[in-house]
Amino acid sequence: MEQFTIPKTFKAAQLVEYGKDLQIVEIETPQLKDGQLLIKVEAAPVNPSDLLLIAGHYPAGKVLPAVPGIEGSGIVVQLGPNVDNVKLGTKVAFTASSNYGSYAQYAVTTSQSVIPLDDDISFELGASSIVNPVTVLLMLVETQELGAKAIVHTAAGSALGRMLVRYFQDSGIDVINVVRRQEQADLLKQEGAKYVLNQTSETFFQDLNALATQLNATVFFDAIGGSLTGQILTQLPNKSTALVYGLLSGQPISDVTANDLLFKSKTVKGFWLATSVHKYNPFADVNAQKKLNELLKTTLKTEYANQYPLEKIVEGIEYYKVNQTSRKILIRPNQ
Repeated sequence: MEQFTIPKTFKAAQLVEYGKDLQIVEIETPQLKDGQLLIKVEAAPVNPSDLLLIAGHYPAGKVLPAVPGIEGSGIVVQLGPNVDNVKLGTKVAFTASSNYGSYAQYAVTTSQSVIPLDDDISFELGASSIVNPVTVLLMLVETQELGAKAIVHTAAGSALGRMLVRYFQDSGIDVINVVRRQEQADLLKQEGAKYVLNQTSETFFQDLNALATQLNATVFFDAIGGSLTGQILTQLPNKSTALVYGLLSGQPISDVTANDLLFKSKTVKGFWLATSVHKYNPFADVNAQKKLNELLKTTLKTEYANQYPLEKIVEGIEYYKVNQTSRKILIRPNQ
């Protein structure tokens, strides 16, 4: 069995206070608990959910000071007690929900939170395997289970949105993409999007109602929340389902009418990767793992605007905050 030398300490970007800049510190390598793995982190993206976590608006279950970073890629270098489904030396994508996230040279995760990566998947591609690609995979499963032929998607100009429109259209599901700016609409059209609506248009709700009726769009994935959730749901056909998977507005969901819920059989529910359980899940299903590895090279491929060493993570985060519509950034902790 391959053996790795584990350092007593390692560099990490630590979150000491919510809403403040991360601090580069040297921390002790933790003792692994039952079912845990130690990952040598090769690459870790910054996602909108990471920004929310750092700001204190994401339920990460961390006790400060802690290392953020929700996902990444790397090599399994140490196994905790009772781990029998993962081998040392395996290249993996992972999520980290412990106090030792992916913005460090090493991260702690569980044996149930890793996905093996093919040899021809680079660490760069593998780093963004989960938060967006697995979410999009399971969104399609959810859509198919609900029997929908078309969906509505808000914040559609995001990296996830562009990924979703490619994957859904390839799978025969029409997507009504909702954006706020023309450059986002242009990006989506470059991806081959058929239907794009700008929510700032004076005729937005009228146009949405007509298009949703025409396409019978009965599923609505909402990343924004606030009053827009109820306002869009009202325009959709009877028996439509709103699946809220983000709260970019920072506002409570509102404007959902009793008329829609009681008399039009519409539904509002949450959709979160951490609690979305489907049989066809790459964390547990070998066939889903194979499909994900193939799609990471094509339809679910992630491209990056810039890469930063760990020491420049604050600079990278500041760049990403004002350029979220463009490509993600990538942190390289061991470079």
